[in-house]
Amino acid sequence: MRRLALVVATGLVFAAGVARAQEHPEMEAARKDLESAKAHLQAAAKDYGGHRKQAVGDIDRALGQIKEGLATVEKKEQKIEHKEQKLERKDTRTQHKLENLKAKEQQMQQK
Repeated sequence: MRRLALVVATGLVFAAGVARAQEHPEMEAARKDLESAKAHLQAAAKDYGGHRKQAVGDIDRALGQIKEGLATVEKKEQKIEHKEQKLERKDTRTQHKLENLKAKEQQMQQK
């Protein structure tokens, strides 16, 4: 059962690693598009009755949401990594205990 938990945790960490390696391309593309739109709006000669300023503010809020979303993903990935490390340590301790029990069993059989 513990081995199954370790395998599942390892799979989750691997999946998180793949997602990290891709660096969330859709979120990155959205961020770049928003930055470009913001630059175009800021370069506009007119304020369009305050709507340009409002649009820039909306873009800033959207950029903030993207940043928070990526931070949330990173936090979840760190939790998964921590759980995997914890399971690995537990598995190592269990293996050592098993080896010790086998050694004791062999000693008892030799007597």
